[in-house]
Amino acid sequence: MADRGPSGRGLLTGRELMARGSSLFAASLGAVVVAVVAVVPSAAVAGTAESGLWWFDRGNIQAAHDAGFDGSGVKVAVIDSQINPDVIGLRGADVTVREPSYCFDASGSPYPTVSTDYVAASHATNVVSMIVGTGEAPPGGAPVKGVAPGVELLFYNSGGVLDGVVDDEGVDAECLQEDGTKLAEDGRFGLDHAISDAVADGADIISISSAGGTDVSKGVAEAYANDVVVVAGMANDDGIEVLPAALNGVVAVQAFGEDGKIQNGQYGKPNVSDYVVTAGPGIRLLLQGTSDSWDAQELGSGTSFATPIVAGMLAVVKQKYPEATAGQLIQSLIHNTGTKGEHEPTWDDAAGYGAASLTGMLAVDPTKYPDVNPIFDADDPNASPSQWMVDEAKAALGEGDATASPTAEPGAAEPPTGASAMVPWLIGGGIVLVLLIIGGIILAIVLPRRSLR
Repeated sequence: MADRGPSGRGLLTGRELMARGSSLFAASLGAVVVAVVAVVPSAAVAGTAESGLWWFDRGNIQAAHDAGFDGSGVKVAVIDSQINPDVIGLRGADVTVREPSYCFDASGSPYPTVSTDYVAASHATNVVSMIVGTGEAPPGGAPVKGVAPGVELLFYNSGGVLDGVVDDEGVDAECLQEDGTKLAEDGRFGLDHAISDAVADGADIISISSAGGTDVSKGVAEAYANDVVVVAGMANDDGIEVLPAALNGVVAVQAFGEDGKIQNGQYGKPNVSDYVVTAGPGIRLLLQGTSDSWDAQELGSGTSFATPIVAGMLAVVKQKYPEATAGQLIQSLIHNTGTKGEHEPTWDDAAGYGAASLTGMLAVDPTKYPDVNPIFDADDPNASPSQWMVDEAKAALGEGDATASPTAEPGAAEPPTGASAMVPWLIGGGIVLVLLIIGGIILAIVLPRRSLR
């Protein structure tokens, strides 16, 4: 395992997560994620809208597509809030929407996964667009492009902003389980079940751009047992530790901008973290829709958008190297960051192992690397998920021996489960950027940010 964090250890263990549970809960309650976007009238400032595609050009995405690598033959699952798959940039994309959703009203009726309400559906719609955007543009607008438009995308709704949905009358509503409680009868949250179902549906990569404190370790363990990569957005707020990004073996994604600097948290400090794995483009990106119209465009920022870009890159690499395992894909991710070509991984708390590089990963056959997830700590029985949880999931597939699972040491904390792990959700797409105002007035928030190495 490559060194990780100030002490060279792996991801946060279950014991550490439990010890920090109260501070995580308080931080989650206290953190206000403000979604400020730069509204770009399509015809008036198309040039500004096009500037939101800097990541597509910088990452040489079109060159990969021209070479025939667009993620074809790979399944990517996105778990998020409600979605509007009928926006221009998603029409014709291979998106399968799973119904019913994992959100129910007080009577036990499921809320729809599809919605045309902007507040309910804008986040997921844009997350999905980062992967499978077709390149179509609204009238007078810029093209909405995805990094892997050829993938088969599976979409699941397990809640969203503050774990809520919008009902048929456009009213904010709470996302409940079928029995009317927040927690399912089996002690698992909707997100946890969604991960399990994505695995069962054959996903190769799972992308999650929501974050909070809900325990999804069982679903993640099933993903690892089935050779699935899990990618998740870290918090946007000064290194707050959130799940699932902070779980053992998950690819936690940071956001950086065109200037190569990572985003700042809400207090103006660089968003450093002990569990960041990689960084993806996530500042001033072109988004679909505004509160006025789905045909309008705006610029937005956050790890929510960096996360699907990284997931899409891995899908493109998986297409070129279909024999690569999940562990080998992650090995390639951390060995081929930035623009320096293949190298030994080095870590820092700003960008983890560095900026994800599609060009770098495509140039190296990942099957040369060990078939092991380099960011998974297999030795700590209190890690969440732990190796014994993965072994148990493999045993359920007939591939392992669950009786060999180790028992936690006396007094050791179990991974957080049930209601004790429930914290209000924070959306990963908090947005802090330049606000464009019609008439040419520009209000810029200029704060120092740490650069990628």
